[in-house]
Amino acid sequence: MRHRTLAAVLAAALAAPLTAAAAPDPGPPPLRVAPDGRSFTAGGAPFLWLGDTAWGLLATADPAEVRHYLDVRAAQGFTVVQTAVPEGADAEGGGADWSRVDAAVAEAARRGLHIAVTPALPAAAAAPALGRFLGARYGDRVVWVLGDGTDDDAATWSALGEGIAAGAVADPLMTFEPGPGRSSADVVGDAAWLSFALVRGAACEDAVARVGGMLARPFLDARPAQEDAPDCSGTGAATTALDVRRSAYGDVFAGAAGHTYGHRDTWAPDAALRAAALVDEGAVQMAHLRALTDSRAARTPAPELLVEGAAGVLRAADHLMAHVPAGEGIALDTTALPGEALRGWWFDPRTGVPTDVGTVPRSPSASFFPPVTGPADAGLDWVLVIDDPAAGLAPPGDQ
Repeated sequence: MRHRTLAAVLAAALAAPLTAAAAPDPGPPPLRVAPDGRSFTAGGAPFLWLGDTAWGLLATADPAEVRHYLDVRAAQGFTVVQTAVPEGADAEGGGADWSRVDAAVAEAARRGLHIAVTPALPAAAAAPALGRFLGARYGDRVVWVLGDGTDDDAATWSALGEGIAAGAVADPLMTFEPGPGRSSADVVGDAAWLSFALVRGAACEDAVARVGGMLARPFLDARPAQEDAPDCSGTGAATTALDVRRSAYGDVFAGAAGHTYGHRDTWAPDAALRAAALVDEGAVQMAHLRALTDSRAARTPAPELLVEGAAGVLRAADHLMAHVPAGEGIALDTTALPGEALRGWWFDPRTGVPTDVGTVPRSPSASFFPPVTGPADAGLDWVLVIDDPAAGLAPPGDQ
């Protein structure tokens, strides 16, 4: 999808004074690439990118709906809202009007949310100047997602990114959305302005699992499955809460810096559909992923610890976690953890409730079986958490 403005609108934007927007709310601390080069921090603290795609955020003329949307997403534990400047939406009276972007950034900041914006693609000659305008106006208060998912006009997008970096006093995070089957680096190379990568699979491909630790920078899935949208089976079936949970946990447990949720009807024309989409099952359950990752620091993929079965595994010095996508038994090498007596938990990603497993053996091949009680919950996903009790960690999901 392209987000282009009319040439006259763009010209007016470039003619406007290159000054910062008035009195921004300080909001949350800006995002930075963590020292590990694979994740993000905010104010020096670990930061999980838990985003939502809100393509209609800057198109709606109702400030009350924008505030309601942000209120709900903040309460659900989301940390980032991703949106785009739509064609013509920044034009008022023949000039460029960035007040909707200003308002969205400020309202999000008041709720502790970060805004990621895809700007309109300018003419090639105008890209550097527009970039400097955007960099000066928003600094590091906005994350920039350049590109339109087609790999077209990569040179123009790069010039825009270079302009943003030149115009910003601070260093904003920027990325590029590639076409199917590619990563950002495949299209724009090791551009100085590229802070983190987006990866895209071909049809029905799990690109994050394929890329894994291959990228020497933080990465995210550019276009994961959206809730209640047609799935990739071709049967007309819609994606479910289970599908989006598997996608979200699968991303994080494969080493991605987070996940961007989406719902087909979040910005549908019908108000009733929009209201229902905001509180659909999968959206509500994203809060449990946030709670789990806030309570445990494991971010390093450790597939070598999976001895049998299907699971994504993360490890830290004193604990490990395994996301079991389909309710089946697994075997793990628990000798990677210190301590003679380990403690286990099953974390339910539907409710955020942990179940104490008790003592876990230290073994090169320890077997674990999710707490499936019958046909109703067979095939559902679970997260196994194994701790060194000496670390004094709270139950998973507790702060």
